[in-house]
Amino acid sequence: MRMNALLSMLFAALAVQASGAAAATVVNGGLESSAPPFIESVTPGNTANGWRAVGKDIEFVKNGFSGAGDVVASAQEGDWFVDLNGVSGAGGIGQDIATTAGQAYRIEFWMSGNAGPLGSTSADGSRSLDVLWNNSVAGSFTFTFQPGDQWNNLRWEKHSVLVTGASGLDSLEIRSTSSFYAAAGPFVDAITITAVPEPGTWAMLAAGLGLMAVGVHRRRVR
Repeated sequence: MRMNALLSMLFAALAVQASGAAAATVVNGGLESSAPPFIESVTPGNTANGWRAVGKDIEFVKNGFSGAGDVVASAQEGDWFVDLNGVSGAGGIGQDIATTAGQAYRIEFWMSGNAGPLGSTSADGSRSLDVLWNNSVAGSFTFTFQPGDQWNNLRWEKHSVLVTGASGLDSLEIRSTSSFYAAAGPFVDAITITAVPEPGTWAMLAAGLGLMAVGVHRRRVR
């Protein structure tokens, strides 16, 4: 019983250390909108649904939007996502996030690409974007079209990048780097940020697992 109690206390401490003061949150990471269906356009410098538009305009898109004989398939999360190219070129979304200075964070998001209705804007073969943390590129990502990609086949792909809290209020931006089609860019959805446990946390976990192994061994030899 004492071993179980010790392990329970250890894992409780780990949970507090990993998710306590270091926690950070993305507002409306699902890119949901309350606008009437099915498109909400946001011009650069303006904010909507917790996100500011940067570069060029962007569009919040709701699944079910139709055109030219094709229908936009499901978002990765909820009903809405964002096309980083609105109608005038490569745009992006940004948000300031409260963090703990020196803490490592993992940003995860899902990416697809606007291939156009029936694949009409897939001729350039891909859509690309940069993830910026405090105005520096933290990662670059590409969604490559495959035969059959169109609005009703979005094939969401998950990506992640590691960043470090700097000022206590850090800037996250996700910017399109696709300009072949002004009005067809990368799609983004389901953005999250989580604290990455520090080395000391992993050391505590290893020690706890070691104690568990010792306890199991002692019970066996009895």
